[in-house]
Amino acid sequence: MQITVDAWDPSFADNPESPSRSDRAVVRADIELEPADWRPVDAPAAGPRRIAVVDGVRRIDARVELLDDTPEHRGERWPGVCVSWAAGAVVCDLDGRSSSGAEAAVVDFAVERGLFAAVDPGADFGRYPYRKVESADPGELIAGAQTAMAELEAKVASTCAADAELSVLDGPLRGRTRLPHSVGYIKSHHRSYLQGELNAVVERLAPGQRTPVFHLMSGWPRYTWYLRLPGTSSRGWAGVARLEAADDLTEEAAIALADATAAALPPLGSAAHKDARAPQNLTPIAGLERRLKRMLGDPRLLLRSVRAASQG
Repeated sequence: MQITVDAWDPSFADNPESPSRSDRAVVRADIELEPADWRPVDAPAAGPRRIAVVDGVRRIDARVELLDDTPEHRGERWPGVCVSWAAGAVVCDLDGRSSSGAEAAVVDFAVERGLFAAVDPGADFGRYPYRKVESADPGELIAGAQTAMAELEAKVASTCAADAELSVLDGPLRGRTRLPHSVGYIKSHHRSYLQGELNAVVERLAPGQRTPVFHLMSGWPRYTWYLRLPGTSSRGWAGVARLEAADDLTEEAAIALADATAAALPPLGSAAHKDARAPQNLTPIAGLERRLKRMLGDPRLLLRSVRAASQG
């Protein structure tokens, strides 16, 4: 097997939060209120005080090309990617005495790496153990890395979920639904799932208000709702995040989680002068992302190690 290595073009990586356009969305809007009665829902007076926030980051360190030189497959080329990813958890105590009104501490973190390809390179890539992907399609390679990161996030989250009243996992909840009291937190909106007057309810949300819970089937089933964070105007989609809860919950449990997020998350919204993605990029998520990115290591040294392994 001949192996070539190139630095990775970051524009290749797709946004993991961007849903497939081929997924047909089916919405059931009568979970909490009948569609005709939809309106902004106020947050309860009290909510969870101990919150676990879990996030992961990934970086594609190198692109490899595997050239099969065996007689039966001579000339066949297979792409691969060397990826680093990390996951961590921050536990926030909303009754803390810090100036921000909450104390936060990183309680766990982990870093992993892998070479994702459809064929085994037959070489030791050192820090990047081979991880098989069923398809050589570049999008599937990225999806394999994203799945590995989600698995690491779930593993990290399990270490602190038992002590938290609410666990917030950055990004879609898919593949991470078994954690107790957990929600997925989606900051960006690449698709509108609601139509007509239901969509207008999102635009009328005041800071701290949420939409009623609805059930969504788009590739996979879950409960979901929208929440507006403080720090922006009360019009349009500025400052709006979408939350997801597991499909196997009762409707009452999903509504209780929605109330918990409306009570607990607005105080954690980031400030515009500190974060360009404010307020949706919650302060604990922003801080955790910065720490995890540092933990991924020097990309130049890692690329050098990949090139050395390919020549070994």
